[in-house]
Formats: sequence, C-alpha cells, structure tokens
Amino acid sequence: MLSVSLLFVLGNRKKTDALDSAALQELADTIDSQYYFYKDKELDNDKLLDAAMRGMVSKLEDPYAQYFTEDEYKKLLSDNAGDYVGIGISIQVPDETGAKVISVYGGSPADKAGIQKGDVITNVNGNATAEKSLEEAITFFSKDATVSDEITYLRNGVETTVSVLRAEIHIVRVTSSVLDGNIGYVHISEFNGSVATDFTSAVDALQEQGINKLIIDLRDNPGGGLTEVLNVAYRLIPKGKRIVSIRSKNGDEDVYNSMGTEQYSMPIVVLVNGNSASASELLTGALKDYGIATIVGTQTFGKGIVQSFFHLSNGKGWVKMTTDAYYTPNGVCIQGVGITPDIVVNLPDELKDTSIDLLDPAKDTQLQAAINAFAQQAKAQQTTNQ
Repeated sequence: MLSVSLLFVLGNRKKTDALDSAALQELADTIDSQYYFYKDKELDNDKLLDAAMRGMVSKLEDPYAQYFTEDEYKKLLSDNAGDYVGIGISIQVPDETGAKVISVYGGSPADKAGIQKGDVITNVNGNATAEKSLEEAITFFSKDATVSDEITYLRNGVETTVSVLRAEIHIVRVTSSVLDGNIGYVHISEFNGSVATDFTSAVDALQEQGINKLIIDLRDNPGGGLTEVLNVAYRLIPKGKRIVSIRSKNGDEDVYNSMGTEQYSMPIVVLVNGNSASASELLTGALKDYGIATIVGTQTFGKGIVQSFFHLSNGKGWVKMTTDAYYTPNGVCIQGVGITPDIVVNLPDELKDTSIDLLDPAKDTQLQAAINAFAQQAKAQQTTNQ
C-alpha cells in the first residue's frame, strides 16, 4: 500500500474569488484545432481537465496535496478499509534521493520481491522518484493489475531492480501478545479501518489473560484517520479531557475532547521512532501531556499538519491539501519538530531497518527499555509511598 501519514478531515468551503478559466478554454480550443496528432481523433476533454486539475494542485508546493478522480478516491477508501490490490508497501514523501520504504506487509508482492523497510525507491517504471510529490510518485506505479512494476531501490549504496506484480492484500493493523507474564503488548501499524475496535478487542483479551501493564507500539506508524485515532484515545484519556485542537489558517479552532466513558487503568508505555507521524504523534502528544504514558524510543517524525478532502462539484473528483495544524493539549504544534521521548533509546544499527514485527524481543533495545520503565515506575512509587 502506498500511503503517507494523514488525518482525514472531510469538509466543504464556500467559493471566494472566481477563477478566470477563459485561458484554459482557449488553450483547449487551440489544441483541438491546431495540434497535429489530433487530426485523426477527437480531443479528450476529460484527460485535459484531469491534467489541468493535477497541475493546479502540484503548484501548491504541498507534498501532501493530491487530486483524485472519483474512481481513484473510491479506491483510496477501499484501501484504507483494509483490503486492496497493490504491492504492499508504505512510503514517505520522496526526498532528494527517493521515496523511503517505512513498512512492508508480510507476504505481499513487495516482500516476496525482497523489498525491505529502509530501502529507498529511486525509480519506478523508468521514472525517477527523487524530489517528486507523493502524488506524482504514486502515478509512476502501474494501474493495471496484470502489468508488473519495475522498481529500483537503494540499499547500503547499492541499487537493485525487481519486477513486482500487484496482488490482493489484507492489512492487519493491530497485533498483540503477552510479555513477561503480566505485560500486554499491542502494535498499531496505522490508524485506519477497524483499528479502534481491533485495539479495544486486543487489550480486553490481554486483560483476560491477566496483564496489568500495557505497551503500545507506534513505531513506524505513519498516521491515518482522525476519527480512528480519536476512538483509540477515548479508551486512554479521561472523558472531557482535550485530546487535540485543530486550527485553520484564519484562526478557527476545533477542539476534540475525549468522549470515552471507560478508560484502561494501568501503567502504559508508548514506543515511538522517527517514522511515527501525524495521528500517531497526536495520540503520543496527548498521552505525554497528561502523564498517562511514558514515551520510549527516538524523536518522532514531526508532522503536525492536517490534510482535508474536498469534493468537487459535478463529479469532477476530490482534492486533498494541507488546511490546518494540530496542537497537543498543552498547546504545542509539533510540525517539523516531533516529540521527544521521556526515555530516549536507539535500536542497534544493524536492526534499524528491520520491520517492527520481525524484531527479536530480546534484541529490541527499545522494547526492553519499555519493559524496564515499568520497574522504574514501581520503584519511584515505592519511594513516594515511604
């Protein structure tokens, strides 16, 4: 799956200044009447309009901005629901080298082709990804499920090209286990689909197994939907407490308070890293501000901005763009900064590009630090009681 850390906020705004589209119509007419290669066929107005829409969005210089046709938007919703046809990866917005792979779904076509977390995709089907917008990089991949993608990735200074054919993929976003007898571990890969229900079910099941401490692993979690992360937060943050506030460019502010009537009452540690972004930072920031959880790991990504979706009239598609910034309960915007953990711990260099679900718990220094944090909390509590 190709994704970026997002907060999905649907909305509509009134038109302000009318755009003079006469020049666009004149250009279309000129192409129709003069363009040599159209002499034997009719002008495809839909394709020209599609190109104009995408070109307009690209001029925003917003790496998260994107135009979707109606079909593309439906596919996006389907992908986020949990089942889709793709190659099975998540990537970051391309930098000067390419698009870094932040996760690979186990058993996916990309996984079988040898692509790993940490690889940098430099070329897709002959198109260089460096410094492209996420939207443009996505268009490089084939839309035909019968046609393989030729993908070149960079790893340890060596470029490798593989052929990857899309397939149906089911995304499992929440996994859980019991550690050291009474510690529950829940890994959330992204905040989409049924993640809130799955999170609640996982923790409830762990409690039935006798756990009384909880580790929430948000490492490599690129974000997801606002509704989904709020629904997870409701089980962790007391009712009425502010979870996040979202402010627009004109100063309007929407405040989201916890509506949860029942919270998990146990010591909590949250694991994060440099790929924990957007919605995962939103949850981490709230838990840290209230002292509900101890944060362990490395500095988070620093995406404190919100993308909104707007439906264009007459079935002309959808556009997504950055419209707001979000603030933690203490009024902090982490855009470009990220969240500093309470306990800073790095993974060993040789494990930094290993998928979270493939890490050996005994060698996972961040996980071990999270486990040790509970012991430190217990000691501090004993000292306070004395």
